[in-house]
Amino acid sequence: MNYTKAKIFNMALKNLRVSVSIQSANQSDKNVTVLNEFFDCAKEQVLKDFDWNFANGYRELSLTGNIPQNPKFLYEFDYPNDCLFAREIIPYSSNDIVEFEVASNEKGQKVINTNITPAILRYTKLITNETLFSTEFVMALSWYLAFLSAPAICGNRAIQSDCLTIYTSMLAKAKALNASEGYIKTADSCNWFDER
Repeated sequence: MNYTKAKIFNMALKNLRVSVSIQSANQSDKNVTVLNEFFDCAKEQVLKDFDWNFANGYRELSLTGNIPQNPKFLYEFDYPNDCLFAREIIPYSSNDIVEFEVASNEKGQKVINTNITPAILRYTKLITNETLFSTEFVMALSWYLAFLSAPAICGNRAIQSDCLTIYTSMLAKAKALNASEGYIKTADSCNWFDER
């Protein structure tokens, strides 16, 4: 199903027990104004809160040419423009977990420091096209948007608390669904059984 900002706004309003629907995310309406104020913040937070499959991105990082300020690391890389949350550095030749940090360099630029090069980053991309959102993400987003908007739209703390509780349960359900989609063999997957 293709989702739009207006559909997500209507879901959030229903979550807040507001019965009036909107036609457009750009219409001049008090509720729409409030939802627009919180939408980008809510979307980014929900994307960060969970490792959503549809928002996965991979990129070979570019060296900045600078030495990291943190002496624990050897290499400094540019932070990708579309990266919302860095998840892991994937090594080319092993299944080892690669240590890294996100920091600011001397020029105030956001960078990634690590000890391997080349380095491939797996990250959550900032998705701006609502039609790419999964159903589970839209449902979770509608509840988190309702949670943020509740004081201004309905002024009811009990409803706001319910929205946060349901958002948390939506994330738990999404984790279960997400985990069952795809398969990657890990290094410690029953090697003793395979050798028999």
